[in-house]
Amino acid sequence: MSDGKIESAVEKIRSEGRVGLMTHIVLGYPSLEESLKLVETMAGCGVDFIEIQIPFSDPTADGPVITQACQAALDGGVRVQDAFEFMEEVSGRYDLPFLFMSYFNIAFAYRQAASGGRGGADGVAGFVAASAAAGASGLILPDLPPDMVREGYKEACDSAGLHPVYVVSPNTGRERLEVIAEAGSGLLYATSRTGTTGKEMDLEMQELTGFLSNVRETCGLPIAVGFSISTREQVEALGGHADLAVVGTHFIRVWEQGGTEALEAELNKLTGA
Repeated sequence: MSDGKIESAVEKIRSEGRVGLMTHIVLGYPSLEESLKLVETMAGCGVDFIEIQIPFSDPTADGPVITQACQAALDGGVRVQDAFEFMEEVSGRYDLPFLFMSYFNIAFAYRQAASGGRGGADGVAGFVAASAAAGASGLILPDLPPDMVREGYKEACDSAGLHPVYVVSPNTGRERLEVIAEAGSGLLYATSRTGTTGKEMDLEMQELTGFLSNVRETCGLPIAVGFSISTREQVEALGGHADLAVVGTHFIRVWEQGGTEALEAELNKLTGA
C-alpha cells in the first residue's frame, strides 16, 4: 500500500482548482549540502512535488544542462546510497511527495558488487524496497518500457507500496497507453514534446491538449507535464488538461545565474505566490 502522499497532494491541487508544480533537482549538484538547501527553498515556496534525480552517467532523456549536472555530481562522488540517505532526511522533514527519477540500470545493478555479482531482479527488488523505506512516494525510470516486464519491477513496486510513474510522449499510441494504464499508478509523466529536456520553445498547446485529453481518457491517472515549461503562462495554460507542471532545467539555470534569491523569486512566480 502506498504512503498516500501522491493521492493527497493531487486531491488538494484539484480542490483548489489550480495546476500544481513539481520541481526537479539533480542530487549532489553542486553538492549534497546545496541540494538540501534547494529542497528547503522549494518546499518553503510551496511546491507540490519534488523530483530527485539520482545522477547517472548516460541520462538519455535529459538535455545538456541536466546531463552536465549529473556528471558534476558523479565527479563529486555522489552514489546511490547518498540518495537514500538524502531522501530519508527530506521526506521526514517536509510533508509532500518526493519521487526518485533515474535510469533502469541504477536499479538493475543495485548492490551488484556487494552481493557477489548479483544484480537483476535482486537489484531491482532491493532498489525499490530501499527507495520506499527512505520515504520516496514514486519512481520515474524513463528508459523502462512499460510493456517489458523487466526483472520484477512492477511486482517490487506493488510489494513496497511505491508508485511506478511511467513517461509518455506525444508519439505514444493508444495501444501503448493502454499497457501503461495497467502498469503505472499514482501519476503519469507526460512530455510536452518528443526529444530531451531543457530545450527552450513555445508549447504547441492545441496539439498538446489533444494529446493530454487522449492520455487522460485512456489511462485515467493524474498527469504531470514536463519539458520546456518555464513561465507562469505555460503553467496556467495546462489548467483543465493536467494536474502538475514539471520544471527542472529552467530552475537549474535560474539558480546558476542568480543563486537562492533568484530561485525563490522564480518559484514564487511559477507557483503564483
